[in-house]
Amino acid sequence: MSESETSVESCTRALVSFLERVAARASCSTVDRVAATDMTLSQLRMLMVLSRSDHDLSVNELAEAVGLSLAAAGRGADRLVVLDLVVRREDECDRRVKRLSLSEQGRELIASKFRMRDDDLAGIVGDLPSDVRGQLSAALSAALESLPTTPNTAHS
Repeated sequence: MSESETSVESCTRALVSFLERVAARASCSTVDRVAATDMTLSQLRMLMVLSRSDHDLSVNELAEAVGLSLAAAGRGADRLVVLDLVVRREDECDRRVKRLSLSEQGRELIASKFRMRDDDLAGIVGDLPSDVRGQLSAALSAALESLPTTPNTAHS
């Protein structure tokens, strides 16, 4: 095995271990927050997909994006509309198609979840000794500069 392959494997193991530990620390507060929303995980995933979409989605597109049946996605969307987190409207070209987008309240909910996530991560990073924080910041910055901004399916 070449030094390059060993280095990739070693770095990958370290990265996976690091991410697992960060996820474990953050997951307790995340689970509590999800439980407090009175929504299912699928409904939260639907909100996330809608927040990342550059256009209003049909129920069918949303179902496909979150891996639900059309019926289950429709029920989830109905609940989100009732909670005033999602707006449903008729498609301009085909009135049979319903388009979904986040309401202002839905956008605020997603933004607050990201703020909470950022706060959780700041707490984890704050627990690191300052020299380790500096090394981590430098390593992550260098890694980000080396990665393309768009996903690349080819591996070197």
